[in-house]
Amino acid sequence: MKIFAKKNYSNIREPLNLNKLAEGMSESEWRDMYIEHAKGERNDILPFPSDDIQVITNNHKGEATGRGALAILDCVLSCVRETTTITKSMKILDYGCGWGRVTRLLPYYFNAESITGVDVNKRLIDDANKLVPEIEHVKIKSMARLPFKDGSYDIIFANSVFSHLSKKACLFTLEELSRLLSKDGVLIVSILELAEMNKFYGNETQRKWISKILGEESYAKEQLDREGFIWGDTKRWHEYGITIMTDDWIAKTLQNLDMNYRSTKRTVKKGSQNYKVAIKV
Repeated sequence: MKIFAKKNYSNIREPLNLNKLAEGMSESEWRDMYIEHAKGERNDILPFPSDDIQVITNNHKGEATGRGALAILDCVLSCVRETTTITKSMKILDYGCGWGRVTRLLPYYFNAESITGVDVNKRLIDDANKLVPEIEHVKIKSMARLPFKDGSYDIIFANSVFSHLSKKACLFTLEELSRLLSKDGVLIVSILELAEMNKFYGNETQRKWISKILGEESYAKEQLDREGFIWGDTKRWHEYGITIMTDDWIAKTLQNLDMNYRSTKRTVKKGSQNYKVAIKV
């Protein structure tokens, strides 16, 4: 199917039937089309925001952030397929969606009206809704109840969210996500563990930075060993910083919230966080 790109990036396209467009493509064609948008070669279906918006989420832009999103998508899909069969009608929530770099990939696998993205950053959410209006993106408040009914979602994933939340915010958010999951629903959250902390302290350029946030290495390791959780405030957003937790801490916390911890996965991308998979009971 040939779709011509619009050259005027100041124009925002009219809403499209993303699911119908996806049905006319193979999976590889859908992904290639996404990367063409990431490169700026077209902006007719899944337009990317300006570079200054893209870098807010992970300091990457263009093809690099597009390839990273595909790696996250593959990890999420793999996690879900290990536990259940994916159907188009499943309702899926991208918690911490940013400007929607992953959510805009989902209409190939799920109905667009069944996809929701949420984020605390209004600028990112505004761009997500402006550029891909077929998907609902909702601005939320930090440490506030989410505006959705109990059991609303079959799949919830959070990429690079719980690697930043304070313990207070982490516990509150996990409780909220558990509330939103349907029975046998799948939760996927990425976290940083001891191996990543060791890399921070072992890297000459990062040691000073991480020591300011978490304290000296000996203290941080002692805290992690004793509590299973350590957080340092970077003062970027409310209750936001750098978080390291243990597998045992997240497993016990999920169990206390009526979720059974199932497995850990990583994306194929170097430096990936650890993705924890849990099932709502």
